[in-house]
Amino acid sequence: MTRMPPDRGGQGFIEYALIIILISIVILSILLIFGDDIRTVINDLLQQWFPSQGATSAIWIG
Repeated sequence: MTRMPPDRGGQGFIEYALIIILISIVILSILLIFGDDIRTVINDLLQQWFPSQGATSAIWIG
């Protein structure tokens, strides 16, 4: 078994941080592009599942 050089100890942490940052940028971009459509779909589903509550069950994001 080979030993990892001592100067590469933080490399794994930086790689995970970069992956998390990339994923958050992608999610934010999707929400900015499709935010209104997603809100409409969620509101329609809630209206179908809970029709007795009327307009009070609508989700307002923003």
